Amino acid sequence: MATVATLRDLVSALVDSAADERELLGIRADVESFLEQLCSSGELRDVFLSTVFSTEEKKAVVEDFLEAASFLEITKRFVLLVLEMEKVAALLGSKEAVLARLDEAVGKVTAEITSARDLSQGDIERLSAALRAATGKTVEVSLKVDPSMIGGIKAQVGDKVYDNSVRTQLERIRGILSPS
Repeated sequence: MATVATLRDLVSALVDSAADERELLGIRADVESFLEQLCSSGELRDVFLSTVFSTEEKKAVVEDFLEAASFLEITKRFVLLVLEMEKVAALLGSKEAVLARLDEAVGKVTAEITSARDLSQGDIERLSAALRAATGKTVEVSLKVDPSMIGGIKAQVGDKVYDNSVRTQLERIRGILSPS
């Protein structure tokens, strides 16, 4: 089947086809589960990526797998379409981007917070609330500690970076004071 549809188009169509946010949450869980199983099961991945099996043979194996996994019907159709359009390798290679797109559709973002020291639960909650206010989305926090920051924090939400680290402030001052 020749087509110019990209994986991004297929994921966008999946999001657009969802009836509501509840279904989107189910789709997101299904897709994540499918990708985890695909990555962890060499046999399943081999069938999907094989050039030995026909598309119909692959579909039969995948349909059995999808039925046993009890995914939503919309997710099953999406996975079969990805298979038919030969976008499986792209799906595997874009796992994080696909999941991020589904998260975005349900209003959830991941914020990578880097600080010079471990943060208390109260600090994390205040940061989450501030990022939720700034983005208007539910924020899932991922924490990293980088002592070279000296102090302060840096938060990355998608392609936006909020940097209030002492190291960055010192570099700005150095740039202002050094002769050009």
